[in-house]
Amino acid sequence: MRILIAGAGLTGRRLAGQLAKGRHDVIVVDLNRDLCEMASTQLGVAAICGNATDVSVLEEAEIARADVAVALMRESADNLAFSLLAHSVGVNRIIARMTNPKYRSAFELAGVTTIIDVAGLYLDQVVLEIEHPQVQQVASIVGGQGLIVFVTVEEGSFADGHSLDELRSDRRFPVGCIIAGLHRSDSEKLLYPTGRDRILTGDRLLLVGSIEGLTRAADLMGARASLLNLFRTAKEKKQVEEIHARIDAMLEPGQRETDDESTDP
Repeated sequence: MRILIAGAGLTGRRLAGQLAKGRHDVIVVDLNRDLCEMASTQLGVAAICGNATDVSVLEEAEIARADVAVALMRESADNLAFSLLAHSVGVNRIIARMTNPKYRSAFELAGVTTIIDVAGLYLDQVVLEIEHPQVQQVASIVGGQGLIVFVTVEEGSFADGHSLDELRSDRRFPVGCIIAGLHRSDSEKLLYPTGRDRILTGDRLLLVGSIEGLTRAADLMGARASLLNLFRTAKEKKQVEEIHARIDAMLEPGQRETDDESTDP
């Protein structure tokens, strides 16, 4: 693919380097000549020194030929202007970094297909790390219909000590959740375990699924409350409470009372 990146700062150069390794045709545009030379000499990508909001500069970069345009400049206003120009020449995929949330509607009107809310992403991740270290969100997929998360297995939870086959065969394990991998604290590698492998306290399971499926699976790993709090940052509270109620209804009365005592503030 031909990819045009507006902004040769640290993020822009790192992205250009990764894409160049994938044999994409990458062009970066930046006002700073030193950054352009760095991108050209160190990364081996084409670099144009100029203003990415200037039509003549973008014509030199042959923006009309780009499959993807990426706006990674410092200011939201500059990223918006670049996105508008990219959209005007028919670029189908436009990705823009948004530092000011007030620009969201403008970005959408400008034809941006993917908005990266930098402040929001960092804030949510920091809050999650502080308040709920048992859960780490990796990605949201298909507009939030599915999530990829790491969930840490708590000591004494149902999953602790059971094999993957035993966990999956339990009637409480949901259909809408897949165990995609396992990360053990004493290893740097992500493992792809067989059904016979046993889950241990502190293991981080990589789960893919719907909100309801992930929540029910996390209940078996002792991380249900943390996962529900994560979803409260991503979805409407009413929807999460409805899911919470459905899960409670699936549990036996004795289990529900115990769970309520452990999760109430």
